[in-house]
Amino acid sequence: MLQRIQTLFLIIAIGLTIAFFFIPFGYAPVIDNITHQSMLQPLKGSEFIGLIIPASASILFMVVSIFLYRNYPMQKFFTALSAISLLATIGIVIYAVVNPYIDGTPYVTIATVWGGGGLFIVAALIAVFAAYHYIAKDQRLIRSYDRIR
Repeated sequence: MLQRIQTLFLIIAIGLTIAFFFIPFGYAPVIDNITHQSMLQPLKGSEFIGLIIPASASILFMVVSIFLYRNYPMQKFFTALSAISLLATIGIVIYAVVNPYIDGTPYVTIATVWGGGGLFIVAALIAVFAAYHYIAKDQRLIRSYDRIR
């Protein structure tokens, strides 16, 4: 049924993943050529194709998982796929923020600053793990009812 708690966790994870696209996960310093001052440019998930693809795939897997409520093994499979793609997204975010930008001048590297948007993906991953836990719990409950019959 769609009214299960795992559906709520998956909807929360979808919302958090969508919010990740619009909230900066980091800030990269940019040097203005005219005034030679350093400014921080926000890094958003919607600006990187390497982040759009795994995060969108995760959203797609979560939506499919919501509507597979009659088939628990497939629902668990698609929830696990969404967790794997969220882990890939987290890895790309960490790489994008930790990897310093290299300026045109030799031996000058500019470090990036963390933003709060990366925490949305971590929270979405936690919600997906909670949904997986409750799917497995429902599956065990159905098996126990089958044994009683």
